[in-house]
Amino acid sequence: MLFFLGISGCIDEEIENKTDGLDLNIAYGQDVFNGFYPWVDFINQQTLSINSNIFNSLVEFGERYQIIPTLAESWNNPDKLTWRFFLRKDVKFHNGDIFSADDVKYSIDLIKGDKNNTLYSYITMVKEVIIVNDFTVDIVTLEPYPILLDKLVYIFMVSKQNSEEISNGYPIGTGAYRFSEYVKDNYLVLERFEGYWGKKPELQKVTFTFFNDYEDRLNNFLEGNIDIIDSINPTDYDNLSKIPGVKILPFIFNTVTYLGFNFVENNPFLDLRVRKAIYHAINLYEIIENVIHGSAEPASQFVSEYIFGYNPEIQRLSYDLTKARQYMKDAGYEEGFEITLDCREGEVRENVSRMIADQLSLINITVEVNILSSSDFYSKISNRESLFYFFGWATDSADAGEIFDNILRSVDFENGFGVSNFGNYSNQVIDEIAEDISSNMNPVVRLDLMKEGFAIAMEDVVCVPLYILKGYCVVRDEFSLPIRADGLIKIENVKIDN
Repeated sequence: MLFFLGISGCIDEEIENKTDGLDLNIAYGQDVFNGFYPWVDFINQQTLSINSNIFNSLVEFGERYQIIPTLAESWNNPDKLTWRFFLRKDVKFHNGDIFSADDVKYSIDLIKGDKNNTLYSYITMVKEVIIVNDFTVDIVTLEPYPILLDKLVYIFMVSKQNSEEISNGYPIGTGAYRFSEYVKDNYLVLERFEGYWGKKPELQKVTFTFFNDYEDRLNNFLEGNIDIIDSINPTDYDNLSKIPGVKILPFIFNTVTYLGFNFVENNPFLDLRVRKAIYHAINLYEIIENVIHGSAEPASQFVSEYIFGYNPEIQRLSYDLTKARQYMKDAGYEEGFEITLDCREGEVRENVSRMIADQLSLINITVEVNILSSSDFYSKISNRESLFYFFGWATDSADAGEIFDNILRSVDFENGFGVSNFGNYSNQVIDEIAEDISSNMNPVVRLDLMKEGFAIAMEDVVCVPLYILKGYCVVRDEFSLPIRADGLIKIENVKIDN
């Protein structure tokens, strides 16, 4: 506290004279930038955020996961297997190449031709790309595939001509900002692309500085060297909020955390009453306030409200020890039982798991918290060896269909269903709903089906949903930064407050 308040005076002075209205400095962790598209080693939020300012996709997510046209002005479905995209005709790459259907086919084929590419899984359903004319292209899928647009968000368009001439190097995209300078593990500079097809951004130059140490990031912000930190520790919220000239913008992460059960082994969780007892016995408010410092929202199902398929009618079961004890008694477990809760290592996860163990002791369930390394944890749950586990899922496609395919459908490894159904849950009605969801091209029908499926799953207490973590982005007052559900920082949308 003394540290923060002691330098607030110099912060005020810096804020009054910080910017000429043209440049922006953003702090990221040193180890989070994993390469330029299409040579990315691994896609995470920060890497995606940087590349999304250099490149465009055919379509992109808006601030609340809505699909918006980008390099494709419009599209339709000539049949259930074909998506026809009509491309913008006024688009140039940063090197002057003209964007056309050739680049679309090349960009998708490039990913499809490399199964080791981190993005390959996004377009496995694409059978072929057919050029209709210079500015019209058909993407044909193997089966009806209603979430193709959500997947194409992650497939950036590259210049065929430029990419065929080089095998790696500096990124050339069509985005609002072009590559300027990069020193690995130090910084990246992007400059406004004056030939950008969209609205001209306000900022001329953006520098991403990579800090391995969180405290270094924070100190550089406080000293006036940094304008934005994409995410701070919740424990720093109160101190930073006391400094004039600083805005703290809350956002919601995409991961829903939950407790999973095993439905195959001979264990108490096969009884719905036991699952309900556990749900009622967990005081989520206490967990959020005392362990997560208030930086989370309660979850009621597998997805957040921003995800297509979310059912707003589903409510959490109340915290009620009387009901919980009655359910345990009715199930024949009044004296309780012992169980192991498997948890992947991580301070927040570990502390939450220990508090859950304390809370469940009040209904005579003795929980041993088993902290595992990431590799050991995923090995155990993937082998269906865990009876009770602490898990989280981020719906990156923004479509709840992936929850049904991966978590709620009965395990069918041959066809790729239920791969993350680590408890072997099986419900024939949900399987039928999930099958319809996966191929139904009518969005209204799909939404109703997903709402119905989630209602059934939560009535069956297939899991105990816990929370969705909040994040906090810190920004200087002279900048306005729209908060996006996907957590990306789109520089072209940053405004300078005069």
